[in-house]
Amino acid sequence: MKNFKKLSRENLKAVKAGQVYIAETSCGFTATTNQNWTFEQAEAWFEAIEKNYCKTPTYSGSDVKNLA
Repeated sequence: MKNFKKLSRENLKAVKAGQVYIAETSCGFTATTNQNWTFEQAEAWFEAIEKNYCKTPTYSGSDVKNLA
């Protein structure tokens, strides 16, 4: 198995060893895919991962101590 370098969102790109996309989300989740996508499709995939795995916590109260 090859070692992959962690890439940030700004560095989301195709790795030369094939059409592999590696994404690291803002909440620390790392995902890889080997789909034959364009960069725009990979960016949409990344946005979907970010939306599904890095949801913003919500709080509806007045207790400042317990705010997210």
